[in-house]
Amino acid sequence: MKEKEAGAERGKPATYTGDKKARMAAKTNKKWVRLATVLAYVLSVSLAAIVLAVYYSLIWQPVRGSGGSSSPGPGAAATPAQLRAAPAGPTAGPPPAPPRTGPGPAATAPPAASPSPAAGSGPGAGSP
Repeated sequence: MKEKEAGAERGKPATYTGDKKARMAAKTNKKWVRLATVLAYVLSVSLAAIVLAVYYSLIWQPVRGSGGSSSPGPGAAATPAQLRAAPAGPTAGPPPAPPRTGPGPAATAPPAASPSPAAGSGPGAGSP
């Protein structure tokens, strides 16, 4: 038995049956196919990311919508022209009410709602 092992160490190639050779070749091919598909996936995703980065940094120009409103939508940054046109100081409106202190129901009652300027402008409000 030791003579066979010694023969294998001297450089004699191992002999396999045809079935075992086919299985080993299939395993090797399977590894290459898996590696090739992973590389193809990584390259395609990276290429798509590069194309989008180039497009949005060099080519794409945002288009302003003509919605009739000069103010930006919620969360949008104001342009320098809008900042220059904005009034300086606080916006028009009633000053905040001072905090209520002391005992009694007035301290816990919710503040009365002030009438808005558009409250009387509905149909039949009396003003033409």
